[in-house]
Amino acid sequence: MQTLTPELRSLLTQLSQQLQPDSDCNPPLLEIWDLWVQTLDLLVETAADHYHVTRRQIVKAGNPLAGDTDWFLENSLAPQTYNARLRYLKNMAAWAVTQGLLSTNPWLKIKPRKKPKEIIKPFSHGETVRIIAGFEKTYPAWVPFTKFLFLSGCRMSEVIGLLWKHVDFERGEICICESLSRIPGKNYERVRKCTKTGSVRFLKINSELAKLLDQVSSATKKSEELVFKNPTGTNSVDCRNFRHRWTKVLSAANIPYRRPHIIRHSFASHAIEQGTPLTGVAYLLGHSDTRMVAQTYGHLINRPDLPSIL
Repeated sequence: MQTLTPELRSLLTQLSQQLQPDSDCNPPLLEIWDLWVQTLDLLVETAADHYHVTRRQIVKAGNPLAGDTDWFLENSLAPQTYNARLRYLKNMAAWAVTQGLLSTNPWLKIKPRKKPKEIIKPFSHGETVRIIAGFEKTYPAWVPFTKFLFLSGCRMSEVIGLLWKHVDFERGEICICESLSRIPGKNYERVRKCTKTGSVRFLKINSELAKLLDQVSSATKKSEELVFKNPTGTNSVDCRNFRHRWTKVLSAANIPYRRPHIIRHSFASHAIEQGTPLTGVAYLLGHSDTRMVAQTYGHLINRPDLPSIL
């Protein structure tokens, strides 16, 4: 947390003088929220994420009083989003209590929403073949990007942000160290940053990846140039356009819809079934340890056969 600047300290003092914590004071939530966010050492892209979106939600609710939590409980946010914003509101109120702006933290009594356990159904080999065939028939320009997702197990933002300087043909490896992530509320604007977990990993270029990269490569490619671009050849891949085509391809192939992220789960599942140890799978996915892999794919490890009874 940043040290308060003289300007912020002045604003805080003015607000504190207006409030009497020992009484039933109930200041507007937005005033406290803005003060708290300004004390945080946030990157621009981080501030534009849940912090800015939560502020818009407060404004939309009519800037309720700080002690009012009903406006938040009435929303229909998904559990993951709801819980993330609830954490911010709890932290904000805890800070306000230490600054004498609130006498108690009204958000402590609010419980997080339970997230239903997602049943992950990886794509089978047959489904994968039909998906690629569907793209080849209907959207051939999207085939290399789709194939790379299946072959690498990378997050979509990592593939979108992959530069030619990250591909080392001489050493036969691809460095996954950055992503090109969309900024919430900024339409097509993206920001280059490290991977989701901050990890750096090197993927070996097998024969299939070598063939794919050779197809999208050009003699004039530059090190700072994106490996995968929009079909027009300009700008980065628009994931929303891809998802639109993804939905149509799955429907035409009569494959039950699963979001593109399940490609990553499919990659991990097939790796485990083919004998790759958990440490290896965690590395390929960019996880710092095997905990997440074990929790998500533990049911695939040493899965016993049913006993023979009849």
